[in-house]
Amino acid sequence: MRRFAGDFEVLFIESLPMRSLAAVDRGELGRAWRKLRAGSRLRTPEPHLHVLSAPPIPPAGRLGEAALLTALRAQIALARRRLRLNGPTVTWFSVPTAAPLRSRLGERGSLFYYQDRYDQFTGVQPQRLRELTSQLARDCDVSIATSAELADDLRAFGAAPELVPHGVDAERFAGDPDPPDDLTGLERPLIGYVGILDDYLDLDAIRAVAERLEQGTVVLVGAANADVSALDHPRIVRLGFRPYAEVPAYLAAFACCICPFQMSGLTTAVNPIKLREYLAAGRPVVATPLPAVLEYRDVVEVASTRDEFAAAVIRALQPDQDTADSRERRRARVRGESWDAVAARIRPFLLSLSGLADPDPRPSDLRETLQGS
Repeated sequence: MRRFAGDFEVLFIESLPMRSLAAVDRGELGRAWRKLRAGSRLRTPEPHLHVLSAPPIPPAGRLGEAALLTALRAQIALARRRLRLNGPTVTWFSVPTAAPLRSRLGERGSLFYYQDRYDQFTGVQPQRLRELTSQLARDCDVSIATSAELADDLRAFGAAPELVPHGVDAERFAGDPDPPDDLTGLERPLIGYVGILDDYLDLDAIRAVAERLEQGTVVLVGAANADVSALDHPRIVRLGFRPYAEVPAYLAAFACCICPFQMSGLTTAVNPIKLREYLAAGRPVVATPLPAVLEYRDVVEVASTRDEFAAAVIRALQPDQDTADSRERRRARVRGESWDAVAARIRPFLLSLSGLADPDPRPSDLRETLQGS
């Protein structure tokens, strides 16, 4: 959305909940409570980019969903008045729970950005999410999928999707920053994972790595969305959430980075951003054989079983795996896959949906609003 904010006034709505409170654990309840306490707010972190927090209404069945969307619709209208966003509107949908808002926001066109099999997450109402996903695929003017498997899903729903894989901020990760203070004192080498700790990860594979190490530490950077007690091990350190701006410093300190996904209906359709970030940092990478990962097996060590995963990490820690040449090869592999390139592929659709005739407009000439849910 930062890339589009130069051409549009972007109103970005932070993600709506998908999990039912009746089916979630204490961690999910804690996040819901923090959102309730924080309330809803509108802020402008950068010129032309405005961020709106969704109303703090828990997802309690159809009644809760209807209340949330009714409140959100009113909140969006108020934000547009406050920001004086009066031009033609394009709505961008990234989560299916927002589907009932399509055509109710006065938009000229709509786009569905499909980046996960939402119905495969734990604790959701799968049939309801499939219905909403199908609705967006059928009814939005443009559908974009971030992986080939997701594109197949959209075709099955009757859409004609564009395949646009995720990108990476290559320059952000290409530097050599000082290691974060919370890594001080940890035994080297450091094997790192950055991302949410959820039940789609192979926790046993992570533990297997720790058990194979004769020295070193497995460092996990990210909040936990599931029971991660299987990771209680003297060689595993969980640091919790860290701001995105700090992630490059962690990656630069890792001797090896890991993508330990389980193979499932959810994960076989993902296009992991973290894989590209690891490569942009030039780090050795070990990953499970997701379809999107196999495209990078020339620069990624792929392991199918937990024992193979642990053995691959041990091999990746050898000095000949982290040379100046190998770092440059990894960085070069993703250099052409920037978020700028992703935005350039999507931008013509947004201009077309907004009715803008000028193919290369100047920001000062625009009054369009791009609303992302």
